[in-house]
Amino acid sequence: MKKAFFLIFLTLLLLSLLLPVCASFENPPIVDNAGYLMKSELRELNKKLHKVREKYDFEVAIYTEDDMTSDSAEESADDIYDYQGYGAGENDDGIMLYICSDTREYHFTTHGKGIEYFNSNGLKYLESKVLNHLSENDYYEAFETYIETSEELLKMAKSGKPYNEKQYDTKYLIGVIALCLITPLLIAFWLMNKKLKKMKTAVKNNYAKNYVKPGSMNIAVSRDLFLYSRITKTEKPKSSSGTHTSSSGRTHGGRGGSF
Repeated sequence: MKKAFFLIFLTLLLLSLLLPVCASFENPPIVDNAGYLMKSELRELNKKLHKVREKYDFEVAIYTEDDMTSDSAEESADDIYDYQGYGAGENDDGIMLYICSDTREYHFTTHGKGIEYFNSNGLKYLESKVLNHLSENDYYEAFETYIETSEELLKMAKSGKPYNEKQYDTKYLIGVIALCLITPLLIAFWLMNKKLKKMKTAVKNNYAKNYVKPGSMNIAVSRDLFLYSRITKTEKPKSSSGTHTSSSGRTHGGRGGSF
């Protein structure tokens, strides 16, 4: 009997080791202390966030409040993320949308792989999708758009191609098309100009002495005059990392503003 129980226990142990490891999240994906949503809307967004979390093993959260937890929206978002246990995996990977209703400020905070997956260009793209809805006080639409766009960026990052603004930049596409049209014309102009130069029989003379009659010019005074100067200034490059250190000492990325 003991052997049978031991074999059953061993089998269950082996099966548990073979099962896929699922991320465990300590907090609900959305906390609406500001009271923007109805209960039905809150349930619906909770379901959508749970699906994204489990699918990508990545924290995607929303947190709203009336009064700021810290001195700024950035500090509040970072502190809530750090001290309330948000994040997935051993590196607490994730992103959170923080909103303060009193000051009408928002901030996207990222941590772990979230800094790479939601790079500065990705955050700009995410912000452009969400901000219009926030400005119009359409919070359900803003949160739903945040979830959908976050999943879009996560899908790109997981495939090994994090978001790059050039992929969606109309000006970039127009520039590529223009370059493809102009380059052949420039090559043709260069080739024709090269052939025309070979056809010229006149020889260029860089000195005027051959055209001056001997003894006809007598220079009594010679001096150099300083006419003007040109100063060229180069702007010192600024850091584009977009990361900062929170009060807990951890590194965060992020972007935010007012609406």
